[in-house]
Amino acid sequence: MSIVPRGMAVTEAYQLYRLGNLLVNRKYQRKLIWSVDEKEKLIGSILKGYPIPLILLAERPQVHGSGKYEIIDGMQRLNAICGFIENLFAFNGRHFNLKEYSYAQQLADEKVFEVDESFDKLDRKECAEILHYQFAVTIYTAMDESDITEVFGRINSGGKHLSNQERRQAGVTTSFAEVVRTIAMQLRGDDTQKTLRLFDMPQVSIDSKRNNQGYGIQAEDTLWCKQGILRISQLRDSEDEDMIADIAASILLNEPLPRSKEQLDNLYNEESKDFQLIENSLTTYGFKKLEENIVKTFSVLGATIETYSSDNKCLQNLVNPGINNPIPQAFYTIFMAFFELIIDLDLLPANPQGIMEALKNLQKKLDLSRRYTAIQDRKNNINQTKGLIQDHFAKKKDKSNLGQGVELIQTFKNSLLRSRIETTKYECKQGLMELSANRKLNKNLLPRLVETICGIANSDPENDGYIFLGVADKKQDAEKIKKLDGINPIEINDRYVVGIDREARILGKPLEDYVGILRDTIRQSHLTDPLKTQVMTKIDTIDFKGLSVIRINVPSQKQVSFVGEKAFIREDSSTVEANAPKLVAVSLLFPK
Repeated sequence: MSIVPRGMAVTEAYQLYRLGNLLVNRKYQRKLIWSVDEKEKLIGSILKGYPIPLILLAERPQVHGSGKYEIIDGMQRLNAICGFIENLFAFNGRHFNLKEYSYAQQLADEKVFEVDESFDKLDRKECAEILHYQFAVTIYTAMDESDITEVFGRINSGGKHLSNQERRQAGVTTSFAEVVRTIAMQLRGDDTQKTLRLFDMPQVSIDSKRNNQGYGIQAEDTLWCKQGILRISQLRDSEDEDMIADIAASILLNEPLPRSKEQLDNLYNEESKDFQLIENSLTTYGFKKLEENIVKTFSVLGATIETYSSDNKCLQNLVNPGINNPIPQAFYTIFMAFFELIIDLDLLPANPQGIMEALKNLQKKLDLSRRYTAIQDRKNNINQTKGLIQDHFAKKKDKSNLGQGVELIQTFKNSLLRSRIETTKYECKQGLMELSANRKLNKNLLPRLVETICGIANSDPENDGYIFLGVADKKQDAEKIKKLDGINPIEINDRYVVGIDREARILGKPLEDYVGILRDTIRQSHLTDPLKTQVMTKIDTIDFKGLSVIRINVPSQKQVSFVGEKAFIREDSSTVEANAPKLVAVSLLFPK
């Protein structure tokens, strides 16, 4: 490992940023957490010529290619300065003047980012001081990921701004730490591929209506904050991950964790006996199984609450009425009761109204004293809650009042959030019919869907992809559907859920027959096996707030797939036929 210290002008940093050459490894990096005030202070320091802390980068050409840098330390600073150049916030009421930086002006002219012209601008001298400012940068070369996480952990484990859970996770990449991170990202809605470009980070960072910075995850829209389980500040401090660690450990140990700060610390401390126990238990239970079971339970619990009421803090007000404090302990108990009923007993809610009514004033019925963290007390709380709600659950074979695919709702929402970043793996279609007055079936679309399945499968041999029918990717299409079909679209990250029930009604077909059109198209196509057979078994229907969405899961493949003698690939969100050179490149992605 070699170290290359040097200066880096803001102009160089910004060009690296916009070329997608500044990378964030989410396996160890945090979210964007700086407030606008903190960003303004950085700009003030630069304008005064003050030194700012060293920026640490890692160059790993064997992983990312040449000229790309993984940010070890300095992500908040780099995001702030690049955001200021792009007019995302003002300094003392004034924006950066893009006319003083032709490269950024060109990007703005090309609509790469939007410019707010309503603010006053910095003068030429101030803009020059920013552009010519030299960051102190150290670049580590030829580092393994384990080295990077070790350096990150050493830098951040004692950080003043870190919460207990962030300090716990800093630089730790054990299986338990990774499953907690992965589940937490899915439940917040910021689950993505491991490595992102820095300019994608705002889309997966937490925002709030009060401190609106245009980030992708609204804290108030997550179950954690909407239902009063955690405060917004607690979510930003990763206390949701603290709760996930508690829940995951309780499941893996097959009994409630005797929760304390020290106990949670031990789960991340490789020198602790609890660490080895939890790692072995996770190996036995299965990483993917734990992830799927927790997300599924969370999804069903969320749907149960929403079916009862869509009001903010519904659960908090029901469980602990008249008190405006968060309810993390009560939520742990409710979640574990749901988990045992759904996962262990294979039940689903049959009477959401009855379940929620049974949870009224639950907090007063539970033992939440200082001793509530003892194993037996937590068991008693869970059993009491389970007893209150169990009669309102039924076997899965019986009809659930939550609708089809309720366990997939959280995964569906995550997919729509990811689709803006990972464009090659996701495709959204409003439906199978033309958006015209005569509303006839778009027969050209069906064979293109088969080609898209092929293209998604060829784009990533390691991860599944998804096609959604009943989701418009353009606002104008959603508005047209609203006018034509009387549907109120539901927006999720600039995607618009419109459902396919409206088209089934126009065609005079039940939902099953509408799905049958897709199945028949795939079955009769020349899509090669094993992809064709696998896709046929992975078509689900999801009832999302009364709108039915079809999800086609495109599983990862071990070989290149074809439609007849043609192979297709994805170029961003487009599906194109692979010519000979591209076909060779695609084939190299697949292991021999």
